[in-house]
Amino acid sequence: MTLKPKIYYDASCPICSSYVRVIQKKITPDMVDYIDAGSDAKDFKYTDSNGSTYTGTMAIERMSKDFPAILDFMWVLPPSLRTKGLKAVYKASSVVRRTLPKVKKGCNCGH
Repeated sequence: MTLKPKIYYDASCPICSSYVRVIQKKITPDMVDYIDAGSDAKDFKYTDSNGSTYTGTMAIERMSKDFPAILDFMWVLPPSLRTKGLKAVYKASSVVRRTLPKVKKGCNCGH
């Protein structure tokens, strides 16, 4: 049985919400369910059409296989490095996400 993929994120987190707005340009809501996991979200999470769930950089890697159009955001890199580029951006954003609880109470995304 094929399921509709799901992306779980903290909609109250400005970083998570910005990331989702960007990827919605390539992965529209008719292709995947965007689910607000609330402030309990510890990390970005993706469930594929087979029901397998991935978190963090593994979620980014799996999404890039299921929806290769998101690799277009890394157009400056050679095609063989685009998934690694997306994962590097995700890892770099974790530094910013760690500071958010100090700036915005209740946002614990990335911990």
